[in-house]
Amino acid sequence: MKNSKINLPSDPLNGISIEELGKKFRDGLVSCKKVTSTYYERIRILNPHLHAYIYTDEKQGLIWADGIDKLFASGVDLGPLMGIPVAIKDICSVNEMPTTNGSQIKSDDITGLEGGLVKKLKSLGCVILGKTHTVEFALGATGLNKYKGTPKNPWDENVHRMPGGSSSGSAVAVASGLAAFAIGTDTGGSVRIPASLNGIVGLKTTKNRWPTDGIFPLSPTLDTPGPIARNVKDTKLIFNTYNSTKNDLPPIKLNGMTFGKLKEPFTLNLDPEVEEAFEIICSKLEKLGANLEEVIIPEAYEKATLFPVIVGSEIISAFGKDRFIKNVEKMDPVTGNRAKLGLNVSSFEYIEAKKRHLELEDIASKYFSKYDALISPTTVMQPLEVDKSTIGGELHERSLLASANTQPVNIFGLCGISFPIHNLLNNKDNKTLPIGLQIICGKNEDEKAVEIALALENYLGEPQLPDISKFL
Repeated sequence: MKNSKINLPSDPLNGISIEELGKKFRDGLVSCKKVTSTYYERIRILNPHLHAYIYTDEKQGLIWADGIDKLFASGVDLGPLMGIPVAIKDICSVNEMPTTNGSQIKSDDITGLEGGLVKKLKSLGCVILGKTHTVEFALGATGLNKYKGTPKNPWDENVHRMPGGSSSGSAVAVASGLAAFAIGTDTGGSVRIPASLNGIVGLKTTKNRWPTDGIFPLSPTLDTPGPIARNVKDTKLIFNTYNSTKNDLPPIKLNGMTFGKLKEPFTLNLDPEVEEAFEIICSKLEKLGANLEEVIIPEAYEKATLFPVIVGSEIISAFGKDRFIKNVEKMDPVTGNRAKLGLNVSSFEYIEAKKRHLELEDIASKYFSKYDALISPTTVMQPLEVDKSTIGGELHERSLLASANTQPVNIFGLCGISFPIHNLLNNKDNKTLPIGLQIICGKNEDEKAVEIALALENYLGEPQLPDISKFL
């Protein structure tokens, strides 16, 4: 219910970057405790509407923030992310916080103890605000969760639309100003898809660039954690700081670069608006001096056969077959049905799929001897209505296409970033729903993907965020 009397404090990152917020900490213009308290106040007011967080711990968060302020005062500087509040996807274990993996089934023992990713963020001085909603066991691209609830896409205050998954709450939290950035995981698109559908930026890292211990092992073969942020500038700072990468590289120039413009299957089933925005950004790249060549990668179709075999087998392995069978009927039907496919996979089929995955990595790598990057729409659709996307709904089958353009990147062992391009559409009433551009680079070329996206952001301007005041 809207209430004009509610006083929503301003987003601490309103008009500034994470780096600039850090400078405010160091200059004594604002305290980490004050900023953290502001985020918690925004969460208290907005989370009942948006359902981004499943758990927060304000008491511990403020204690941690106060400790960060004392470190600043004593001259300790842990780096650019020191004092920055972050949200963590609820398939990642965090000490003293529950891990539900988006399920009513007890499974925190499978996730295990707090892992290297969260420990590193803490060592960098980040303040962990809480845990964000996820699709059950991270197995789903729509963001829908029957039992734990589905976050509301903040771009439409009137209609409950898909937030994208499986890192649904992480993307909604960032787009709504309920965290400075968030951690998601991407097995078949689960960072890029919600970033695309929420109009923000999501980076799918190359496998093994970030650790996966302490994260629910949906697919040890394909799982990749990554940051979700409001813009590319912040994404670069997060990724480079985590990886101790120096920021002294000159800005990338799009002029003279060669991009592979992916055709089918990446251009099948596109919403008209998605197709239009993609063609506009391609035209702008050419005007900037980039060379675009249409590319068809027939092996991309293999994701439809490889993904269920690999992921289905590995999630059952994570549970153990008997435990899985005992609990599968308690799962969200969409999750359960997808996971059950693994029961019919023989050991021979699984080994062959893993072998083919490695072959596809080698095949895909050869494209990057010719192209600086491959580009496509991130998702084939804009966010669909949740009610119509559930089982039996008129858009259910279409909703399952949310990962159509992202899964091949995981199968090919590449990295990729989703960058918002919906603002390119000439829409006078400003009601265009989010659309993402997927920029794909070679294995371990994560920095290059970020730099290309940053060059686009510097040219087009930072992404606009949704008007959250409409939810009050």
